[in-house]
Amino acid sequence: MSKLSMISMLATVSLVLAACGGADAPEETMTVDIMNTAGAKIGTLKIEDDGAEGVELDIQVTGLEPGISAMHIHETGKCIAPDYTSAGGHFNPGQVAHGQVADGPHAGDMMNIEIDQDGTGSFEIENEKVSLRGTNGLPALMDADGSALIIHAKADDYESQPSGAAGPRVACAVIPAG
Repeated sequence: MSKLSMISMLATVSLVLAACGGADAPEETMTVDIMNTAGAKIGTLKIEDDGAEGVELDIQVTGLEPGISAMHIHETGKCIAPDYTSAGGHFNPGQVAHGQVADGPHAGDMMNIEIDQDGTGSFEIENEKVSLRGTNGLPALMDADGSALIIHAKADDYESQPSGAAGPRVACAVIPAG
């Protein structure tokens, strides 16, 4: 092989390797069940890790009371019915205040949702403050003890500490440890 051919081949290999090295990691997606206070499945939570943009949550539920409800990510991946206090407090690795206040919101804070008159809801929500596995400098939902999505009976007022006066926990989905 001539010296020119060797240089040409090495240049081509270098370009291919550089192109591969710059490729984004594949997005990770997971789906888990959402349970009501009786421990029965009432829907699904699909989470897609969007890299530096956080996660996208796709929530489908049935059998809930119509009206406005709070929805948060809680710190522990345990959903023991009927009260789901096993999920702990809101996911708050940054130790900041809850809601729309000067030193908030924390990573588990999300928007209120509206359950339709027939008890169903379908929501797509982005949370830019978390990742599934702790990538891109964002805290991991799938940490050593996992986390949980909780739907509350009432709306979040975005001010009351530490949880927005959102009322009882009426649904829960385990986001497992990773």
